[in-house]
Parts: sequence; structure tokens; C-alpha cells
Amino acid sequence: MTAPISSPYPSPGPQPGQNLGQPPQRQRAGKAPKILIILGSIILALAVIIGAVIAIIGIRATAGGIGDIEVFDSGSASITAEQGDSLQLYAEAGTDAPACEILSPSGEAPGEGTIQTSSTAIDGKQWDSFDSFTANEAGEYTVDCAGTPVAVGPPVSIGGIFGAIGGILLAVGGGFLGFVLLAIGVILLIVRKRRVTA
Repeated sequence: MTAPISSPYPSPGPQPGQNLGQPPQRQRAGKAPKILIILGSIILALAVIIGAVIAIIGIRATAGGIGDIEVFDSGSASITAEQGDSLQLYAEAGTDAPACEILSPSGEAPGEGTIQTSSTAIDGKQWDSFDSFTANEAGEYTVDCAGTPVAVGPPVSIGGIFGAIGGILLAVGGGFLGFVLLAIGVILLIVRKRRVTA
């Protein structure tokens, strides 16, 4: 009986990195989806919270100024002001601005007012500013508009209006960006998990 002839060449051994008898390891999903999910959640939460706070502060500032405006149907008013206060006179929208006389507690004309114009709604009516003055001393100021209804009060807060608008835009825009990043992260995570399990 003839013995089997052995090959003069040695059989190749296991290659580096090759695991004999073990199934190939599954590739782990990258960290990008998790980073997008975390980043999106943080941006969404911060945008909504900070935007809401800024909007509330702006709305309160604006509402506070509007709440201090008083309407005098008789056209005559007595207003208490501190030195340095800026006050505006408002006429109902669509009517001619009346000629008003304004006197300080000492009977003199008050200081010049602001160049800012304001508009506000009071009891369903629109009022627009037509004149303003600055209190040069503390005390009672008299306003006489010859029987034409007039409203007197501080200028409407421009900063409060912009703050309210900016807060709303921040909440909506930042919230949308955070939601998009969050959604992309979730979608990528689902897709990669399906590929790994396939």
C-alpha cells in the first residue's frame, strides 16, 4: 500500500486578524446619530425656554407701559410725573391732532419730549401719539386740549416690542433647528441599526 504523498509546500495558516470558528463581528453604529440627537434636544429645549422667557419679559414691559396710559374724554388732565419722566399725548386714530397747552407744577412749559412716536389700542380704539414732553420737575402737570379727547402716558416700549418679537422668533427658529437635528439623528440611528442587524 502506497503512503500518501505530502505536499512540499506548507499549508497556509490562519491569516492575521482572522477568527477561526467565529462569525464576523457586526460593525458598530457610529456616534454621529447620538451626537445629533443630544445636540438637537439641547438646542430645542434651550431655544424654547430662553425664547419664551425673553418674549414674556418683552410683553410685560410693553403691557406695563400701555397700562399707564390714561384716556381723558374731557380733553383736560392732571398728570403726576417725576422729574425726567417722558410722557406722550395720544389722539384717537383718524382724528385731527388737537392743540394742547401743557403746564408744569410751577406754571411753566415743560421740557421737550421724545421724537419717538407710539401707537396703542385702548378699549378697542387705536390711539396715536402726536406730542410729547419731559417733566422738568416733579409734581402735577396739567394738560388742556380744548375739549378734544386725549390720552396721556409714557411712550410704548420699543425695547419690549422687539424683545417680545425676538423671543418668539428665537423659540420658533431655534426650536425648529433643534427638532430637525433631533429628527435626523433618530432617522440615522434607525437606519444604521437596521443595516447592522441585516
